[in-house]
Amino acid sequence: MSKYTIEYFTTNNNLKTVRVNNFFLHSKYNPIQEAKRIVEKEFEPNFVNVVFGYGLGYIIDELKNNIRKNDNLIVIDPLFREFNDVVINNNGGFTLIEEVKSEIIEEVVAASLVNLSTKVNVICSPNYDNILKEEYLIVLESIKTVQRLHQVGENTTRQFSFDWQENYVHNLLHTYMNHSLKELKQHYDCPIVVISGGPSLKKQIVKLKRIKDKVITIASGSTINSLLQHGIDPDYVVSIDGGIANYNHFKGIDRIKSQLIFGFSSHYKIQENFPNAKYALLDVGDNDFQQYLRNKLSVEVPLIAGGASVANFAFTVACYMTSGPIAIIGQDLAYTDNKSHEDSNKHFVEVDESYREKRGMFEIKGYYNDKVLTDYAFLMMKRDFERLNKQIQHPAPIFNCTEGGAKIEGMDQLPLQEFCNRYIDMNNNFLVNILAEPQGFDKDKFINIMQDEIKIYNKLINEIEIGYAKLDRNKSDTVFEKSVLRELDKVDKLILKYRTKTAMNHIFDPITMDVLRNYKPDSNESNKEAYKRVYNQNKELYTRLLEAVNISKKYVLDMIENANKLM
Repeated sequence: MSKYTIEYFTTNNNLKTVRVNNFFLHSKYNPIQEAKRIVEKEFEPNFVNVVFGYGLGYIIDELKNNIRKNDNLIVIDPLFREFNDVVINNNGGFTLIEEVKSEIIEEVVAASLVNLSTKVNVICSPNYDNILKEEYLIVLESIKTVQRLHQVGENTTRQFSFDWQENYVHNLLHTYMNHSLKELKQHYDCPIVVISGGPSLKKQIVKLKRIKDKVITIASGSTINSLLQHGIDPDYVVSIDGGIANYNHFKGIDRIKSQLIFGFSSHYKIQENFPNAKYALLDVGDNDFQQYLRNKLSVEVPLIAGGASVANFAFTVACYMTSGPIAIIGQDLAYTDNKSHEDSNKHFVEVDESYREKRGMFEIKGYYNDKVLTDYAFLMMKRDFERLNKQIQHPAPIFNCTEGGAKIEGMDQLPLQEFCNRYIDMNNNFLVNILAEPQGFDKDKFINIMQDEIKIYNKLINEIEIGYAKLDRNKSDTVFEKSVLRELDKVDKLILKYRTKTAMNHIFDPITMDVLRNYKPDSNESNKEAYKRVYNQNKELYTRLLEAVNISKKYVLDMIENANKLM
């Protein structure tokens, strides 16, 4: 039996309206006129507009008259089938969500937001917030979560784009001189324990010492320091982060048995100074850069799915390296016992009220179905673990053996001791395979390749400067002259052509975000306003491209200088 009492009425102008549990979803007098007023007041162009409540479709029909071709419209309505027989697919001009679940809403909204945009506009249809109070709160919270996660992603991209570019360039040299992770693909069939530095790691240290020589161990980034302080040398350590803080975690570590697995974003000085074997990987989104390495350096580096944290990469690296069972430990993704990390970690912070407020912390479901304190940075990592665990088709079981922190939905939980009992043979020591050192690299060949790249940078700089000058010399303030358009088109094609033929990579990301996001056309703009908008868009594009290419060129010159110093 339905919990909704649904009554239909006919308005004075012969339109249909509906009342649910004594609340009208549309005007009793003129639903179309009401829809026009709501859309005029609440619709936001150039936003993802999310409507809570389809009703009989009056508001949606009016919105479809206002949205542009590339605008996204999402409708959420768990009552849809109560009074609509027709099944609507996503080709109807909007995306329909009938089940109010956070994961579904977040996935659809995030997919509609390009370039890490946070522009979401919520329109609540009349009385839906009264009929479906709890569902409406879930919708608002889900959208807020997507916006906060995108903001974290954007902040990271802006903060590290230059660092990442410098690291990508210098790590060309370190990759050319060392190993590729491809050499370790399914290299093992034994258990692997992936170790992160959350507060719960402390309870696992004694067990970890006991099983250290019976399994393969992989440490996530800065966790290396906690392990070394407890007398544990992991077999491998994964480094992804590109900031100076990550380099400082590795600085001075020389007496170590571990081997290094590094992403191209990893601070290049870590690879420069690490004493043992090193293996390169690429983020799964770096397809173009993978092709660049193949074409330029004849090097094959695998694409590894990761996420917001080095721990996400360490997890997928483990899946890549072994066909055996995997346990993750120390992966709290929460401030367990009001601590940020295991006590000996250099990042350790004791959480007080001001730190809690600064980080915008909130509670989520914990490992033991309790409530634990987390923030949006940890939440992003948690979501990435859940996504990766779904995507990876691993032949052996995967367990979260953290025994604390946040619950990773979809991942089986198991105490570490039980994992040891089931999968580890305590009578046999396991020897890590150490590959032969790579043959000495051809320094002259490498430097010649990089000097050819400098010629490309010089060509790009010259063309961008010509395009910039042409833009400034345009005489009209309403249209671009044909000669200017030809030059701008030439620059655009050149950038497209050479972007994948050089080591320029993430340095373009903030430029792309801003240039595509900040210059959307206004409705009813005049020719003069349209010209000014496109002029400013191109001016910002060329100014920032010129800076990006000059900086990339400097990084390549620095790297050539470093290569020349090698024996």
